Amino acid sequence: KLDDDNVYRKLQGHWIIEMSEMIATANARSIEEIKSFLSRQKEVYKIPYETHPEDRLRQCVFGGTSNALDFLPLDRSGNRRFLPVMVYPERAEVHILDDEAASRAYIEQVWAEAMTTYKSGDFKLSFTPEMIQYLKEHQRDFMPEDTKAGMIQAYLDRYTGSAVCSKQLFREALNHPFDEPKQWEIREVNDIMNHGITGWKYFSNPRIFEGYGRQKGWEREAPATGADNGREKTPDGFVEVTE
Repeated sequence: KLDDDNVYRKLQGHWIIEMSEMIATANARSIEEIKSFLSRQKEVYKIPYETHPEDRLRQCVFGGTSNALDFLPLDRSGNRRFLPVMVYPERAEVHILDDEAASRAYIEQVWAEAMTTYKSGDFKLSFTPEMIQYLKEHQRDFMPEDTKAGMIQAYLDRYTGSAVCSKQLFREALNHPFDEPKQWEIREVNDIMNHGITGWKYFSNPRIFEGYGRQKGWEREAPATGADNGREKTPDGFVEVTE
């Protein structure tokens, strides 16, 4: 369990924690539990024989290994806590055990360069907007296939209207023509539309949908033509207006 006191104690005194075969991820009760565990900067627990629990700051990073390619949780809101790195052992020039002394020297050199960077202060723990966008696309390659998002996207691609609502998508896109959606099913459709579909934006003012009544929903995004409606700008940045 991720919230077990034994886990907290094992974190103390270690810089790098390996989750072999993503054990912690596999045993977590929910995606939210994983997020909470990885996001915390401190633990609050009582060491045996002490009187009161104390705040204990973390000083480690986590690394997980997996032989499966779809090991990330199906989290449409994003897996920003996970940075997948594909490993190709067949491309290794030498095996780490072929020359133990050389391998040890190589690893020590890595630590030395890391320490030099740390002491220089010339580093950031955040990513640029471009890197964040790249990571979002990269992370999708390691998530299970989102079949419902695919069904909804296919429906929207051939849909000729300009707006849709969650009930409409549940019945028409997910093939439940005679079923009344439960609240969790509506939330799932909303989650897909808000995080897994492109080309549509949410509106909060209810509109009339034939067969579904007044509903909030999503409308098709207009092509991006800019505020000048596609008119060419002059070199000075002004828009030429014709009579």
